[in-house]
Amino acid sequence: MALTKTLAEMRSGTRRLANAQGTTALLRHPDADINDYVNRGLGSLHRRLTTALPDQRFLASTTFTTTANVATEALGIATFDHLISVELSADGRRVWLVGYEMHERAALINPAAPQTGVPYTYRLRGDNIELLPTPDGAYEVTLWYVPTSVQLTGDAQTFDTISRLDDYIEAYAARRIAIKDKNWDLRDACSSILGELESEIDVLARNRDRNSPPRIVDVYQADRWGRGSRRR
Repeated sequence: MALTKTLAEMRSGTRRLANAQGTTALLRHPDADINDYVNRGLGSLHRRLTTALPDQRFLASTTFTTTANVATEALGIATFDHLISVELSADGRRVWLVGYEMHERAALINPAAPQTGVPYTYRLRGDNIELLPTPDGAYEVTLWYVPTSVQLTGDAQTFDTISRLDDYIEAYAARRIAIKDKNWDLRDACSSILGELESEIDVLARNRDRNSPPRIVDVYQADRWGRGSRRR
């Protein structure tokens, strides 16, 4: 069973840690401010967890179909943070696309170059993704991506604390209170808590899948342009 905490519970925990529960503290640090600090803490925790192995804990996917003679498609994902993998289905096969470098683009769009019309490379371009060579038909594309950090807006909304990492969130939020109050002792105490937890979070992020550790894999895979095959 997940160890969840509501926004209201984490806000209360933040106030206890910062000793900001009295009438004066409530006026100086209204709930809206504490909610903002908690959400900033959630963002900080999300960044740490997705830096080590981004696809191990937060992963989502979306699928779209290409349009003939259209190379650029809108991502259309409001919660898109960063890309993990791009897969394309064509001619009864499913292949992994690699990103092209900008200096390679001219060759990929050169009308004189022989092309199959099936994309084998891509590049993110703002809120869009460009698939090259330009598709000559309808092909299914699946994007695997890490979504952005959750933002809590209602008191009853919950967050999976991942073995009580709400301590990190509350210390992060309490430190913001300390800075506003120029309470440097509290700031240092919160920074110490964060420092102790950061090393644990880094280890936790790297060790979720202990059944299949990272390894060298011997596979057959198309070259970077999707032609032929090679072992790597």
